[in-house]
Order: sequence, then C-alpha cells, then structure tokens
Amino acid sequence: MHHHTVAYASEYLVPGVAPATGPGFHQVSLSWDRDHPEAVGSFHIDPNVCGLDTFGDPTICSKIAVSASDMKLVRLAEKPGHQAYTIETRPLGSTGAFTALALRLVTIEAPGNGGPQARLLVVKADQTIERIIDLHHVRAA
Repeated sequence: MHHHTVAYASEYLVPGVAPATGPGFHQVSLSWDRDHPEAVGSFHIDPNVCGLDTFGDPTICSKIAVSASDMKLVRLAEKPGHQAYTIETRPLGSTGAFTALALRLVTIEAPGNGGPQARLLVVKADQTIERIIDLHHVRAA
C-alpha cells in the first residue's frame, strides 16, 4: 500500500488554546496519510509558554514535554474541495479507544503542487467554532 504522509503545524499561538476537551497548547502539529486519513496518524501539542521578542518570535520558553498521541481523523462533512474531520486521539502506541477532542481539521484542496491547505477549528461544547488556526505544511518525518 502506498503511503503519502502529510504534516501540518501551527505557529506559536497567543493566546494559547484551551479546548473544551483535552489539554491546552501553544503549538500543534499533525501528520496523517493523505490517501487514508482514517488510518492512525500523529498529533503533538506543545504546552510551553514562551516570551516573545520585538518581532513576535518566541525567545525563552518553559520546558514542559511535548505531548505525542496517536490520531485518527473521522470525516464529519465535505463539499467540493473541502473536507472536515473530527480529531480523535489516544496515548501514543496504545491499543485503547480513541477519544474525540474539541478540535476539527479542515483540508482545502489547492491548485498546483503545494498540497492542500489546512486549518484547525477549536469548537465549543455546543459545536460552534470558537477559533480558527491556520496550519502550514511541514516536511513529514
């Protein structure tokens, strides 16, 4: 089976994200098989708080471990060129059940070779969107 892993990450987020379910974070990265998004991928959140310089770049940061989890994307909705997924995670390497987070991933097909655009939606308990986070493509490990 051919795997085409894609990876996306946020910039450092101010203020941090405190989803209705799951831990808070200041940066997030996700990777999954673009052809099989329902297959297990990875989800990393970075809770570290950083000082920012005059240009908004992080300087000194706290040293809390980044949290890595197995991730599964479950298709929620689609329209031409757009896919919306709920994000479910479980502890890295676990065989236990996945738990849904108060986050959604939206992929938007982009013309050309750049691959799809992606954004993370933070949703409230009533499923309304609280925040939109742009994700940028990063080289998959």
